[in-house]
Amino acid sequence: MRFLPSRFTHDGEAIDPEGQKTTRLACPSCHLEIARPLYQIAPVFFSILGAPASGKSYFLASMSWQLRQLLPSRFSIAMTDTDPVSNARLHEYEEQQFLNPDPNALVSIAKTQLDGDLYDRVNMGTHVVSYPRPFLFTLQPMAVHPNHPKSNSVSRVMCLYDNAGEHFLPGSDSSTAPVTRHLALSRTLFFLFDPTQDTRFRRACEGKSADPQMQNRSARLARESVTRQDTILLEAIQRVRRHAGLRDDQMDQRPLIIVVTKWDSWKELLPSVSNEPPYRKAGNNSIHILDGDRIQEVSQQVGDLLRRLTPEIVAAAEGFTKNLLFIPVSATGCAPEHDPQTGAFGMRPNSLNPYWVEVPMLYALSQGCTGLIGTANRKK
Repeated sequence: MRFLPSRFTHDGEAIDPEGQKTTRLACPSCHLEIARPLYQIAPVFFSILGAPASGKSYFLASMSWQLRQLLPSRFSIAMTDTDPVSNARLHEYEEQQFLNPDPNALVSIAKTQLDGDLYDRVNMGTHVVSYPRPFLFTLQPMAVHPNHPKSNSVSRVMCLYDNAGEHFLPGSDSSTAPVTRHLALSRTLFFLFDPTQDTRFRRACEGKSADPQMQNRSARLARESVTRQDTILLEAIQRVRRHAGLRDDQMDQRPLIIVVTKWDSWKELLPSVSNEPPYRKAGNNSIHILDGDRIQEVSQQVGDLLRRLTPEIVAAAEGFTKNLLFIPVSATGCAPEHDPQTGAFGMRPNSLNPYWVEVPMLYALSQGCTGLIGTANRKK
């Protein structure tokens, strides 16, 4: 039962109509339950967008798993689930990929649907509104972190929003399905670009990649309804401008990170780029910091490649913000295998070896959450 409290205990806890103490909280507008840490720790919002089948679910699962391992061990930051209920789907993804009891099984993550347990439906008078359910993580400096004494001010609740690619199609945003309006509030936008969906990338990788997505996907995509990826990006930019109150000729100040997925399938196009992690120890301290120079150098090389093969993607991004970064990632580190029973692609857990999948979020946290992750470069 949702109720507006009028009676409280001496400790300030609400008393319900039956006289019991109530500790769970709900939004006064939509009446959806809200995790208590969101009232106590400053939230920071991030939005992940991309075309259908661009690999958002694989990216999310691999990124969250890598961050759970690396943030405590390398950056002395505790990363915990703010609300295990909201993160339940992500737990399934992680267990399927990285904690599977049968490491040789061929598994695949189901496509994100337009509705289901990732969305909440609320009766608003005469109509029903669908709201996206974010993934919530609490980030707090550990005891050896230099900012541990300032934990109250530097800790954050990280809110990740993931939508089905179809939600970014033109005309899909409405008053009853405002499922992408988090874009206007996000500190950093992550746009996932899938090279295997682009004919020019597949043509450039001929003879250089054994990934079946590069070799056989053209026939598969020809049978499906495929949306140009620059259309998805342009539609997202228009929604950000509309809901943030920006003019069409006004540059946004927030970072836009173009995450170029499935690096393992096209890495031969940039053979000089190493997939070694771009972070290192800060002096004699065990805490790591990001190598800002290396991230920028890799971004420049990937950006130049996109300008040559997919100039419309770069033009759309550069017309939106000057704070632009191109980061290559591989959520799996290996090529998928074709499942003869289902006809779909799958991965074997014992073959997974992700690289750079955590880098986009580490960089976003270093830029947007002062005091958690440091970055070193030649200028500073």
